[in-house]
Formats: sequence, structure tokens, C-alpha cells
Amino acid sequence: MTTPPPRPLPHVGLCSVCRFARAVTSARGSTFWLCDRSREDARFPKYPRLPVVRCPGFEQGVPQPH
Repeated sequence: MTTPPPRPLPHVGLCSVCRFARAVTSARGSTFWLCDRSREDARFPKYPRLPVVRCPGFEQGVPQPH
């Protein structure tokens, strides 16, 4: 029996289950989601507006550790 893929966090959207995303926490405790695709492709914002409900660069996976 296989484990179903994780569900996106409603307030974050696809970034919470994208292999190119990374949660970054500021010194004040706010969490922002960094898109690593933005480093190579200007179509992707560095810190997208949340929740992300559609993204051409989305790939299911585990977000990168910060």
C-alpha cells in the first residue's frame, strides 16, 4: 500500500508541497515561501503571493529545508 501525496496547506497552496519551494522564517518569526525556480527563470517570483493555486513550474515533492 502506497502513501498518498501530502495535501497542500490551505494558506500556502502548492508551494507547501513543491520540491522547488523553501520556507524561510524571518528574525521576527514571519514565514515566507521562497521559490528556487526564480533563480533560473524570471517568470517565477522569488516570494510568490500566497496561496499559490496554479503554477507552471510546480513539481510534487518535499520542500527544501531552510
